[in-house]
Amino acid sequence: MAPVIVVLAVVALIILLLLLPLGIRLSASFHGSARYNARIRFLFGLLSWQVSTGRVRGEKPAGPDIEKTNDSGMSRVIEAAQVRGLGARIKLLIRQIYRRVRVQSVQSDLKVSLGDDYYTGMLAGIFIPAVLYLNQRFDGGVLIQPAFEEDLFLEGDICGDLQVRPIHVLVPCLGFALSPEFRRARKILAGGSCTKS
Repeated sequence: MAPVIVVLAVVALIILLLLLPLGIRLSASFHGSARYNARIRFLFGLLSWQVSTGRVRGEKPAGPDIEKTNDSGMSRVIEAAQVRGLGARIKLLIRQIYRRVRVQSVQSDLKVSLGDDYYTGMLAGIFIPAVLYLNQRFDGGVLIQPAFEEDLFLEGDICGDLQVRPIHVLVPCLGFALSPEFRRARKILAGGSCTKS
């Protein structure tokens, strides 16, 4: 009888976690290397779980020296973004969960350069309307500055708070996380290389 009660309690807890809203705080820091964090709060903040990827400042990388290879968080993000099919996967994921996720806040303080003034200007033309919209919606917490006459780089911090019911986004997120495109991009962000197919 006791094992049945334990199994029922575990099943009830899983169902509760899937139905109750989760608070998620996503953040990324680009200061010489890229570091990503996600803190997930369960049961109205009573329980939390944190996931981190990337390198802590001062930690020795496993591969070649970052200074010698001129590798940066920005170059890894750009390389990962070029994985064939990743854009279509992200677009599909956004379309599937857009109405199911409630964004509570967005804050950023970023400087971006694509290594060429022309391309940096084009990027600024794309993100300035988005920044104006986000500032209007989230009380002016979004700052993204183009850095002209600079080498390829991304520096600064960005974070956002979301609220979502796991039952609504479980299948789309699992499909995205298990896709070969996302796995290749994740390998690049973690410090590996990708052979373009």
